[in-house]
Amino acid sequence: MQNEFNYLKKEFPILFKDIVLHHKAVNKVLTFCDDENQYLLFTGKYSEVNGGKGITDELETYVVNFLIETYKCKAFARAAAYALEDQTSFIGYDFKSIDDDKWSQQNIFHLDDEGKVTDVDDNFSNSSDKNNICPIVNSYFEGIDFPKDTKEFLTNLYEQVKPGLQIVKLKK
Repeated sequence: MQNEFNYLKKEFPILFKDIVLHHKAVNKVLTFCDDENQYLLFTGKYSEVNGGKGITDELETYVVNFLIETYKCKAFARAAAYALEDQTSFIGYDFKSIDDDKWSQQNIFHLDDEGKVTDVDDNFSNSSDKNNICPIVNSYFEGIDFPKDTKEFLTNLYEQVKPGLQIVKLKK
């Protein structure tokens, strides 16, 4: 298999576009893969965890680094909706590898009068291999040495979200 970073960079935007068009909405997702599967964690599904705060931006660094440690993953990605000052809406994709490879891209999406997604452009409008759209991604692969109570909290959180991980077989 091609390396995880290139796999996610190539396949994740295609998969996520299909999910967005099916649900007619852009929901933040964190994703990674091992040798057989790609895992997707839709963070908005877990608003009840973390004392009712959900998986906040502050918690994301810890969750991602915990998942990296748990699954021994070598690449991670995230996607979320953003709007520019001119109200252009786009999906911001950020990718990062254990080797500090980075890739970001913006794919414009279109809404109907009810605010439902009707289309996502296949071609990305902006990209970068230096700067992430979301600065949190810079904290991925930090190799955090979690204190015991934090590790217990993250283990408990993982047990809550693990059944909701969407698993997709990798394309060979």
